[in-house]
Amino acid sequence: MSHGEPISAGQGARGESGIRFDHDFDVGKVLRLLQESRDRAGGAGETISTLNLVAIYFSEAAYERARPALEAAARVHPCRMLVLVAEPKAQPESVSARVSVVRGAGTVALERIVLLAHGKEVRHLESAMTALLLPELPRVFVWEGRTEGQLFLHAVESADRIIIDSGTRPLSSLREVAQLVARGAPIGDLAWARIFPWQALAAELLDFPSLREHRGNLQSVRATCAGDVGAEGALLAGWFVSRVKRAKAELAAGAAPEVDSPIPGGGDGTPSEGLATAPVGRGNVVELQFTAPPVTFTLRRERTILTAEVRGDDDGEIVHRVRLPLDTPGRLLSLELKLLSGRDELYAEAAQAAARLVAERWTSS
Repeated sequence: MSHGEPISAGQGARGESGIRFDHDFDVGKVLRLLQESRDRAGGAGETISTLNLVAIYFSEAAYERARPALEAAARVHPCRMLVLVAEPKAQPESVSARVSVVRGAGTVALERIVLLAHGKEVRHLESAMTALLLPELPRVFVWEGRTEGQLFLHAVESADRIIIDSGTRPLSSLREVAQLVARGAPIGDLAWARIFPWQALAAELLDFPSLREHRGNLQSVRATCAGDVGAEGALLAGWFVSRVKRAKAELAAGAAPEVDSPIPGGGDGTPSEGLATAPVGRGNVVELQFTAPPVTFTLRRERTILTAEVRGDDDGEIVHRVRLPLDTPGRLLSLELKLLSGRDELYAEAAQAAARLVAERWTSS
């Protein structure tokens, strides 16, 4: 075992301490290290936690990309954060822990424990996680890997909520997600959170007093994505047809994206908080069009602005614009953490409808 000196943890933490185990993992030593971190942060103020936030990654690089978003979300939702990094093929075999706390307004708002395991030592992670969870608080898992396999199913069974990002996975993975939510899995999805502005603007259009008359005549919807159809487009069209049962849906690929990566900045904001909207990545939604003949509603992304146009209405053309949210770390995760247990029924219905649309698209192509 080696016990390192405190190192900079960033994001407002006073310091980070590390401990390495050559053989058996000792939870007691990690908890003592956590108490030392509290003491070193200064003051004897209370610790406030609203949940256990468990983030699972399969490389340290993946965790480092996600770290700004995790820590930003934890400021909004005080928690004990457990990060499990499992690299079963890495050598030499070892398991280690890094511990730090973030204090704000006299209280400890974030306790962060990062467990890294290489080789066969990954077997210690599950039991260590169980021992380090705060009892009687919700367990929310952030899952970086594929939404399949026994480890994922075990996470689903033990979590009050599990947050994925279907935008980072092949479109075919929506089928597994839809099957899980159909069985009651409490899944949240960052791809779902990305389309909130589109949903809000579409609903706002149909609630205009002069446009309400068209709600009973909605017949079709088409979601267009940059470069290739992505999960966001499928979920957006799925949401629409789950609300308007009679509507026919289409998924389409549009012009090339601004950046080829499907999820810029690791999926939930860029590492540095800037006053900018995320660039359009491959699979991101660029247009939503729905019809209630003779009226056509078109929502289109134009850089940082979401523009809505209504044509064919007897009151004349209507144009409405809203600014898209800034691309700040943790924004999407914070939105999904507003529901700490159970499942989002709107998402569940949209995911199942999206999976059917994807299957129909492949069958007809």
